[in-house]
Amino acid sequence: MHEKSIWLSREFDKPLVTASYFGFRPIETPRVSKEDIVLREEYGSHPYFDVAENAAFIRVYLERGLQSEMLPLSVVYKRSSPNRGIDKYSLHFVGSSQGIADAMLIRGALSMLEDFGCKHLVVEINSVGDKESMSSYERELHSHLRKSMSDFSETVREQIKKDVFNLFNFDLPETESIRHSAPSPISSLSTQSRSYFKEVLEYLETLGIEFHLAHELIGNRKFCSQTIFRIREENGSSENVVAVGHHYSKLGKRLGLKREIPMASATVFGTHNAQQDTERMKMKIYKDLPKQKFCLVHLGKEAKMRSLPLLEQLRKERIRVHHSLGKDKIAVQLSSIEGTPVSHLIIVGQKEALDGTATVRNVATRAQTTISINELPLFLKHISL
Repeated sequence: MHEKSIWLSREFDKPLVTASYFGFRPIETPRVSKEDIVLREEYGSHPYFDVAENAAFIRVYLERGLQSEMLPLSVVYKRSSPNRGIDKYSLHFVGSSQGIADAMLIRGALSMLEDFGCKHLVVEINSVGDKESMSSYERELHSHLRKSMSDFSETVREQIKKDVFNLFNFDLPETESIRHSAPSPISSLSTQSRSYFKEVLEYLETLGIEFHLAHELIGNRKFCSQTIFRIREENGSSENVVAVGHHYSKLGKRLGLKREIPMASATVFGTHNAQQDTERMKMKIYKDLPKQKFCLVHLGKEAKMRSLPLLEQLRKERIRVHHSLGKDKIAVQLSSIEGTPVSHLIIVGQKEALDGTATVRNVATRAQTTISINELPLFLKHISL
């Protein structure tokens, strides 16, 4: 897939550039239509998980013909809110049934937040699984609440009868104890969902990202599924939610897709205090993204695990590479660079992953060198000179 085929945006600030290092391609911001707002009213509003935003992207996905692009597909766009002084960045990862989708979203969100000067970031993560998992968990919650319903106010009882998951939407003293003692959704995961979530956590551990399991993080169960996460910034006595993420695959067929395909997204909130607002105002606007002279190719699951931290390492050195971490077959990975001016391949196979090395191959001469991962950025910089 050539980048310009879906590049509708032609200006990029630093967070958009940062997202591009992880393979997210900037597109024009989808317009939220009246139909999307109606959907928000139907599914219910949520402070962080917005069905209208997801619906707007799915419409663009259909109308712009993005479904004809090779999957997985990853894009990013910026939604400005001048009146509120807050920019939102939405990242979408479409078509991957592997944990790499969540890992890319979380790693990309963390790096973008660094652009705003955010520090002391905490990742909280949970999984509500698939339809089977959620049905099982719903039964567990009903059983857990049966003896406590009489202790709640009439308003809370009515809301819980309407939807048992509303338990987590009430930040009230009367529900605090029962929320904390509620069973974890992870205990109700189906075999397939448990395996998926385990893979996500393995990626985070490989990335060196500290995380906390948060069983109260449910999202909107009418359209959220699988992994749900949020990133908080701890600042003295205060805390801010600066990013959230979830899967919304259920919406696809409702809005016109012929079949349900995996869809996951993350939303990064731009500014939260005066210092970060100053950082945003000073951001340079770019007319193009950094060139890609290299292509990162992985062979096997272990190599994929080791390649994702490498992207962050290269980003810090401002080396942007072609990559297809959402794909497995090498022929498919290489097809993404057809017609592009790539001079070298960076190959990480099973042996390299175990040795902590990468093989750099000259595309024209096929001459190659195996080098330590830690020395790779400097090596590539000498090639680019």
